[in-house]
Amino acid sequence: MLSLPIAMLVEYLLLRMVFQVILLSTDRWAEKDVNPALFSRELMRNSSNFLNDAELQVNRDPQSLLMKAHAATSSIGSATVIIAMLEKTGTLKIASEGDCGLKIIRKGQVMFSIYPQEHYFDCPYQISSEAVGQTYQDALVCSVNLMEGDTIVSGSDGLFDNIFDQEIISIVSESPGVDEAAKALAELARKHSVDVTFDSPYSIEARSRGFDVPWWKKLLGAKLIGGKMDDITVVVAKVKTVAVPEDEGGDIEQQQGNEQGIAVAVASAEQNEE
Repeated sequence: MLSLPIAMLVEYLLLRMVFQVILLSTDRWAEKDVNPALFSRELMRNSSNFLNDAELQVNRDPQSLLMKAHAATSSIGSATVIIAMLEKTGTLKIASEGDCGLKIIRKGQVMFSIYPQEHYFDCPYQISSEAVGQTYQDALVCSVNLMEGDTIVSGSDGLFDNIFDQEIISIVSESPGVDEAAKALAELARKHSVDVTFDSPYSIEARSRGFDVPWWKKLLGAKLIGGKMDDITVVVAKVKTVAVPEDEGGDIEQQQGNEQGIAVAVASAEQNEE
């Protein structure tokens, strides 16, 4: 395990690895008889493989990791992606391409959020196998200093398009652990995504961008509402205090306790999807 020179640590089973990579492929690849999952999976594998790169071990730069992983990916397809890496100083470095999201919850409030990159509404930036498209250079790069007790919630747009911030805060605060929180968030997002009567964050944003029901329906009091059916990925992690050895090069694995501080939940709004 990685020894931190500060008294905090994201409880992560694979602390030395990427905190999270979330990938979402578009339907247009399926229309071309291309399995949209192949590109995402290979990009994910390459991201993991390059974590042992000497330069990345020193700089812990998620944008560089995205560059190397993308260059090594040969599958056809495209994906949105968010990568976050924890520095020894406790800083979480983030590189985001597209409409995945990450929020830091501190003392019952969202104190940090990643917002989507879009060409236009519902058309996010994507890393692609095509020559024309976004690259690692287009990623939104930022960092945030973590504190003891912070909760990190990250996920695909299927999460944040269907759940409001206050719902996320409530579930995180009421859940006994991150595993339960991730599962509860994924399930609520799935439930909202198929609810045609739910005025979701997605429908509210759509109306603000000028998308709505026909004028004659408006005269009858109708408006565009409903959740967004989409794949849903949720990752929840929590910052905790650890006893740091006097020798900063020492191993803190035994002092970390159990490694259940991060949980991943995946749900699908498509009933026939495997």
